[in-house]
Amino acid sequence: MILARVVFLVTVTLPYIIDRIYTIQVQLTQIDPVQKAILQLAGAVAYSLFYLSYAGSFYLFLISSKRFRRQVKYLLMKKYWRVCCQQGMRDNRIAPISHISC
Repeated sequence: MILARVVFLVTVTLPYIIDRIYTIQVQLTQIDPVQKAILQLAGAVAYSLFYLSYAGSFYLFLISSKRFRRQVKYLLMKKYWRVCCQQGMRDNRIAPISHISC
């Protein structure tokens, strides 16, 4: 499990590190707009992968651990699903006023 987490962390962090090093080394004022746009796109993809590392542990545990899957299923289906269904069944109708006071 630890090895899988380390490999995942290195895989999603390495593009971000490479992008940051490249951005620091290249002077952005001397490159043409197309190359600057490509660099910004690569940076956006690298940032997205970097922030994926925070959710990666959850998905790795979900894939690899049967007990963790069972606990997530219990939490989502038994607890939260019941709360959502009970709130959806409320009587939400408009009733006319039975008397008018003057």
